[in-house]
Amino acid sequence: MEKMKILKIISILTIAVFLFNACEKIDAPYKEDGGSSGGEAVQKVLVEDYTGHECVNCPGAAVVAEQMKDLYGDRIVVMAVHAGFFARPTGDMPQDFRTDAGEAWDTYFGISAAGNPNGMINRVERAPGDHIVNVGEWRTQAGIEMENEAKIKMDIQNNFGQNTLTSKVSIEFLFPMDGKYNLLFCITQDSLVGPQKNNDDNVGDTPLIENYVFNHVLRYTNGVWGEQISDNESFSIGDKFDLNYTVNFENDWVPKHCSVVAFVFDQQTKTIVQVEEGDVIE
Repeated sequence: MEKMKILKIISILTIAVFLFNACEKIDAPYKEDGGSSGGEAVQKVLVEDYTGHECVNCPGAAVVAEQMKDLYGDRIVVMAVHAGFFARPTGDMPQDFRTDAGEAWDTYFGISAAGNPNGMINRVERAPGDHIVNVGEWRTQAGIEMENEAKIKMDIQNNFGQNTLTSKVSIEFLFPMDGKYNLLFCITQDSLVGPQKNNDDNVGDTPLIENYVFNHVLRYTNGVWGEQISDNESFSIGDKFDLNYTVNFENDWVPKHCSVVAFVFDQQTKTIVQVEEGDVIE
């Protein structure tokens, strides 16, 4: 009888431990602790959507990107890179959203050559020399990236006046890291309207959406590969850097529809370590 009581107590304790551990588990995207430094940060993800107005499947990819933003909020940053064959202006579709950086990235990573819609998720190399992620895998790959602990914390402060943007991007290392790291400072724009080819009537008119709304369109970068954040090749927890930028806006850049997208990446692997986004007019 005494033996049965002991077994019963052991069983109850085992169930209690199991339930306690189950309640303690918190899955992404709800993790808020940024890492061993104690700083609050979450790993954010850049979804690069390589697109163009001649790409009939690209409107559907844009819908997927927006759904990801709805699901994960500001942990997802979207950048629509108009580049390659599908983004060239024509007589019927004269808009030109291409940039020098976008064209260079498209060639370097071989995106449109592989066929759009395609993109990258934090520019992670999935196989040697292969960074491309098909649109059907964007959500899965972004979820994997968000499971990682944030190694860097970033903050963007923007000030806009007299058609000029001044920005300060602050970077703090939350883990010891070795290597050379660059910062790419970008400006994106929403609410651009123009014709877009389309083959999905769930998205809009086919075969052409006359007044398609283009969002997250890359408009500016500080060069193709940005700038190195420091001459250091070894970083300690708590190392901080501030980088400042001044950009004169083009006539067709509408400030209230523009955002700054800044990301730190490894020079060697091109993998993005952290990304942040902020409205030009906050």
